Amino acid sequence: MKLYFFRGFHTNFGDELNPWLVPKLLPGVLDENEDEMLLAIGSILFDHHPKDAKKIVFGSGYGGYTPPPKLDEKWQVYCVRGPRSAAACGLGPEAVAGDTAILIARHWRNSFPKTIPVSFMPHYQSIGRGFWERVCKLAGVHFLNPRLPVEQVLEEICRSQMVITEAMHGAIVSDALRVPWVAITPVDATHRMKWYDWAEALDVSLRPHTLPPSSVREARLALSGKDDWFEKPTGLVKLAVRSVDLGFVAAAAAGLARARRIEPQLSSDAALDRVLDKLQTNAERILADHRPVDG
Repeated sequence: MKLYFFRGFHTNFGDELNPWLVPKLLPGVLDENEDEMLLAIGSILFDHHPKDAKKIVFGSGYGGYTPPPKLDEKWQVYCVRGPRSAAACGLGPEAVAGDTAILIARHWRNSFPKTIPVSFMPHYQSIGRGFWERVCKLAGVHFLNPRLPVEQVLEEICRSQMVITEAMHGAIVSDALRVPWVAITPVDATHRMKWYDWAEALDVSLRPHTLPPSSVREARLALSGKDDWFEKPTGLVKLAVRSVDLGFVAAAAAGLARARRIEPQLSSDAALDRVLDKLQTNAERILADHRPVDG
């Protein structure tokens, strides 16, 4: 059974949790056999997977980026991320467990000293579109880069007293490790629905907050939904854009400084334990059904 997960031009913390965490959850199950695909962390429930491969679903979500998948005998759904994923796929509430990444709580110890008052994690795509590292420096906030190696991101989350995050898995992992978090509305509207899917599985009433865009490019995306802004302006246009970008950076830094004073969120211990138990039960079901028998 081969582990499937998204990987773009740049690594992304949420997606890279798959090869770090899932083998720990399902020892002895994964290999390179593409006749069976394991879908775990990510919004990866869609019909673009190989038609003839068996799709085994363990805590994945539907993100709304494509039409929902048409489930047939080639899909074996153990559990999905949240109630919105279940509804989109025509599944009942019994299919809801939670995002697989929540099981990080049982495979990583939050034992680091709290040396970082506040961290900010942008969506990994926002790093290329904006100037968030510069914004963080101006706002006096630690820049938490989702493109860094998984264990480095985990340590920086654990060292933080609070995490402000545009990246959903920044909130998911912070919550699982009991680090209070503040949700930031993604600049790209297509990334917003999935937050509610995860939160509702934990009985969290999500309170997202909006930060000003940090660049002309982000502002255009926020206003129009289009990300076709030229990458390399030249001459006078470059000077004009750079000048305007400085204003956006200053406004974003002021907004991030204000966000430091927002009351953070955290799911209840009871809700987290319930979701952890559901996910662990489904991991054990997959092991029972798919782990090779020795000898």
